[in-house]
Amino acid sequence: MISNREEACTGTPREGDGYDRVGVSEGEEGQSFHSGADRFSPPINPFTLAFPGRLESEYLEDFYLKSLNQIRLILMSGILFYGIFGFLDAKLLPDAKWTLWVIRYLVVIPCILSVIAFSFSKRFKRYMQLCLATAITVSGLGIVTMILIAKPPVNYSYYAGLILVLIFGYVFLRIRFVWAAAAGWTIVAFYEAASIWLTNTPMEILLNNNFFLLSANVIGMFACYSAEYHSRRDFYLVKLLTVEQDKVRAANLELERRVEERTAQLVRSNEELVKEIEAHRRSEEEKRGLEHQLRQAQKMEAIGTLAGGIAHDFNNILSPIIGYAEMILDDEDQASPIRRKVEQILMAASRAKELVRHILTFSRQTEQELLPMELHPIVKESLTLLRASLPSTIEIRQKIDTSCSPVLADATQIHQIVINLCTNAFHAMRDKGGVLGVEMTEVAIDETDRTNLKIKPGRYVRLSVSDTGTGIPKNILDRVFDPYFTTKPPGEGTGLGLSVVHGIVKSYNGEIKIYSEVGKGTTVNVYLPCIVAARQGAAQGRREDSPRGTGSILVVDDEEYIVTMLTEMLERLGYRVKGYTDSIEAFAEFSRNPSSYDLIVTDQTMPKMTGIELAEQCMHMRKGLPVVMCTGFSEIVSEERAKAIGIREYVTKPVVKSEMARAVKRALGGTSSPSPGHDATHEQGLPTGPHA
Repeated sequence: MISNREEACTGTPREGDGYDRVGVSEGEEGQSFHSGADRFSPPINPFTLAFPGRLESEYLEDFYLKSLNQIRLILMSGILFYGIFGFLDAKLLPDAKWTLWVIRYLVVIPCILSVIAFSFSKRFKRYMQLCLATAITVSGLGIVTMILIAKPPVNYSYYAGLILVLIFGYVFLRIRFVWAAAAGWTIVAFYEAASIWLTNTPMEILLNNNFFLLSANVIGMFACYSAEYHSRRDFYLVKLLTVEQDKVRAANLELERRVEERTAQLVRSNEELVKEIEAHRRSEEEKRGLEHQLRQAQKMEAIGTLAGGIAHDFNNILSPIIGYAEMILDDEDQASPIRRKVEQILMAASRAKELVRHILTFSRQTEQELLPMELHPIVKESLTLLRASLPSTIEIRQKIDTSCSPVLADATQIHQIVINLCTNAFHAMRDKGGVLGVEMTEVAIDETDRTNLKIKPGRYVRLSVSDTGTGIPKNILDRVFDPYFTTKPPGEGTGLGLSVVHGIVKSYNGEIKIYSEVGKGTTVNVYLPCIVAARQGAAQGRREDSPRGTGSILVVDDEEYIVTMLTEMLERLGYRVKGYTDSIEAFAEFSRNPSSYDLIVTDQTMPKMTGIELAEQCMHMRKGLPVVMCTGFSEIVSEERAKAIGIREYVTKPVVKSEMARAVKRALGGTSSPSPGHDATHEQGLPTGPHA
């Protein structure tokens, strides 16, 4: 759990602040999430357009700061128009012009000027709406009084001024709807009373004037209501996005804290282990090599335990963040200002996802998607990106053979190898500058080369990164691949760069060798085995984005928020979904209606009944049932074992919409056709959503 102090720093709102109805506050565990439509609808009173709780005061503060200058400008414009139309008084009613000018210049305009002057006071924020409503009312009543003084048909010209006051008040003045409506209807009521009891206006003229006046007032109300509603909705969505960004930042802080705690434990364990081994090494000199290998294996095992412990929980946290961010992007227009903020959320979550992926790669507990690929485009792209971050004192010399055979690799990991090796080379030359050399060529390894290279004979792509820096002393050369070993000052390096490169190269059945002389420089050679295959372009990896389909899906996961997110995601893709957080209840439901579901999407690690057990029992009950296994991290069930028992697809968390859509499509055989026995009545009646 995140501490209260961290919560205060990130500004995460609590219950009662107006956020809890959309599920963004920290409520009780198990609090259900609302549907997508309710989640982004602002919690406002439909009559007064007011937010509940502290959210209303925050909105009013924001509204005041954004509206103050516009209010002053509009009031000045109103004074200008109100004063200019005084020439009509002299033109139309020369006998009564002095009376009308008293109303204009000694009553209405001073009233508006007093509001403008008061707007520079700190107390204006509290009484702003009352002052604006008063200004509108006084302006309108002044014109109504002029209409009473003037006689028909001369007074007809003043009706335009009355409608103009309503337009200014409702549309331009940035006054709240309830206050604007109160002022408008006060003007209308005064006019009705005056025109009926104080004048002898003909009935047909009275009806005509009432029609236009009431129409202008009602239309102005709708315009004012719509403007304030959208203003509040935009404010609310910005608040909601801020909360989601805070969640991502808090999740990253929690991950960093846990990594630091586990790392400290690992360092203490390693220190004790080194002392014990050193004591035995004095008495058993002949076993030094074997003990060294054992120490390295124990280090990697400890780091693997750290990675596995973090991966499952953190991937579960990232799943709803990525899923809901993708759904928000689907809902928003390209021109929406919200898209940029959501893209930042998705970008931060993706970086967190990559962080977990790199930790698992280092510990060799994750399986990458290896594809045949040519390395020269990736190496050149990495050098292009690296050039922008290097000073002009570093010269890059590259010699890339574009005819090298393809290798079986992951593009992200190749990029990581190049960047890590080049960064280390730069650090060795940053004081005096030098030459950074990158060379790639295809070589043949035979039995005579195996003395120094512990790889099988065959053809390999050799990637060489060299520098003219300070070199590496021989006494630490055999430790450069140790986790957390670094010669850099504190704060400038983690000691994981070469360890990660070493882990990646070994996972490809390759080899890495370092040659160095103090004062002359260092060369790192990476050997990656070639594959016998036709050259394949980048187009091989292209896939259809988020294919849609039809059919009924049973979703099972012990985390309710993941069930909710997967349910909405699959429903958006066209499927009918029923979700459960209890695997026993899910199996009972399937047992009652085995032919009602075309597919099961299940988590692996669940209490009472694991995903594998649920899948086996359901597939035993209904032969050929498609199952998609969706897991954060599992040492027990690999993708090979899952598919060996009949599971169609294996998806790792955090869930990405396009990946899940393709997995479901493939599991259903590419057609997503409903199972036999379905009828329209049953499909329409299938309930959806998680069941605790």
